[in-house]
Amino acid sequence: MIPVDSLLYKIDQKLNKLSTNEHQQIALEDKILALNEAQIKLIKQKVDGFSTTSGLGLDAFKKRYEDLQRLVVNYDDGALPLTLINSQINQWQADITALSPVYMFYIDSYFLANKGRCENRTIWINRDLAKHGDLNILLNNVHYAPSFEYQESFNFLGTDEISVFTDGTFTPTDIYVSYMRYPDYINKTGYIMLDGNPSFDQDCELELYLEDEILDLTVQNLAMYTENQSAVESSIYRIKTNE
Repeated sequence: MIPVDSLLYKIDQKLNKLSTNEHQQIALEDKILALNEAQIKLIKQKVDGFSTTSGLGLDAFKKRYEDLQRLVVNYDDGALPLTLINSQINQWQADITALSPVYMFYIDSYFLANKGRCENRTIWINRDLAKHGDLNILLNNVHYAPSFEYQESFNFLGTDEISVFTDGTFTPTDIYVSYMRYPDYINKTGYIMLDGNPSFDQDCELELYLEDEILDLTVQNLAMYTENQSAVESSIYRIKTNE
C-alpha cells in the first residue's frame, strides 16, 4: 500500500520550487483525480508493455509479474453460470459485468462440462482470447475445435459477455475466470466528490515500490495543466528511467 498522504505531499514537493512555492495552489480534488488517472494509466502500461522502458507486459519478468499481483482475481472468485445463446455453433455465454470485484482485464479461464455420466469435467481454454474474426477458422480446425475428450476449447469477449464453445456433444455449466480487477479509488477526506458524497481516506493499493512511477505520471499531468515546464521535463526524464 502507498499512503495517500505521502503521495499528496510528494506531488507538491515535485511540482513546487521549494524556495518560492510556485505552482503550489492545486486543489485537493484535482490532485486526487490526477492520482487516479495516473493509477489507471500505469496499470495499462504494465499490462501491454508498449509504453514501458522494457517494452514487456504483464508476467514478462519477475518485477512485472509482481507489479500488479494484488489486482489479480483467482479462478474460484470469478465463477459465472453459462447460458446457451446459439445452438447452431454451440455458443455459450456468461456476463462478465456480474463479476465482483469489477472486471478490468482478462487473464485466463476454464469451464466445467457434462457429457453422459461424466460430470464436472474441466475444459481448458487452449489459447488467449480469440480474435472475433477467427471464429469460423477455430470451429473448423481440428487443432482448435472444442473437444470434451481432449478437455479443450476457446473463448472470446463481446458486448461484456465471455463466450465458450462446444462440439455439441457436451454441456458447459460454469466458467471460472481469472482476471485483473480495477484498483481501489485513491482518496482523501476534505472535499465533496462529484457524486455529492463527502470524500474518504483510501490509500493506493499498488505495491509500495511503485510510488515513484505513479507520482511521475501524476506530476506530468498536473505540470502540463499548470504550464510548469520544468516539472514536465523532469517528470518525462524520470518516467524514462523508472523501469
